Amino acid sequence: MTERKTENLVRDALRNLGYYTPNNGITIEEQKSEIARIKDLLSKASKNQKGNSGLPEFIISNLKDPNFLIIFECKADVKKHQSRERDNPVDCAVDGVLHYAKHLSKQYTVLAVAVSGTTQSSLKISNFIHPAGAEQPKDLANERGSLVETILPFEDYYRLACFDPDVAKKRHADLLDFSRELHELIWTKAKISEEDKPLLVSGTLIALMNTTFMNTFSSTTAEDLQGVWLGTKKEMPSH
Repeated sequence: MTERKTENLVRDALRNLGYYTPNNGITIEEQKSEIARIKDLLSKASKNQKGNSGLPEFIISNLKDPNFLIIFECKADVKKHQSRERDNPVDCAVDGVLHYAKHLSKQYTVLAVAVSGTTQSSLKISNFIHPAGAEQPKDLANERGSLVETILPFEDYYRLACFDPDVAKKRHADLLDFSRELHELIWTKAKISEEDKPLLVSGTLIALMNTTFMNTFSSTTAEDLQGVWLGTKKEMPSH
């Protein structure tokens, strides 16, 4: 049996759930990644554990949260959905996707999806969440505590991931670290006064609500950024 049939079923499901909708901020890469961090983390993640690179069937990233990934591993045979000890990443979907999630979770919170089967009626789907920095993954459950056994829309996956207490704790710690770094940057390097600091931060948050500014500010020169920032802020509607 060919895994291509399984991959086609996953691709169709993602399309039906809106993952491929233009300009939705979601990027889907298949068996490769152009993101440097991902390539580095998977550079020695081959499933045969010989130190070569390895990649899941699908890697899904997004603009909403660059530290959150969804990955898929596909297998044709439902009998090889997972091994007893989850230690056979070459042959089993669950084992494989958790193998990749372990590597990626060094820097990302990973929603790992294992799919096996070659027909819609035979598909077996398992979902896991591996919080960034955590030792072990967890079964993904919904708000009622039931295991998730289908492929979900991106927003549902993201909501359930954020609902996880370990993910929430990590995000809170990251926010505190960023706040300290931002304060240091504004106070010691930009020489912005305490009085003007709230205006700078709130103005930047307003500017980042503009899609064009969000997508282009990183490539704008330092000399031009202030003017672009101010112009974007003026264009945003007031409430």
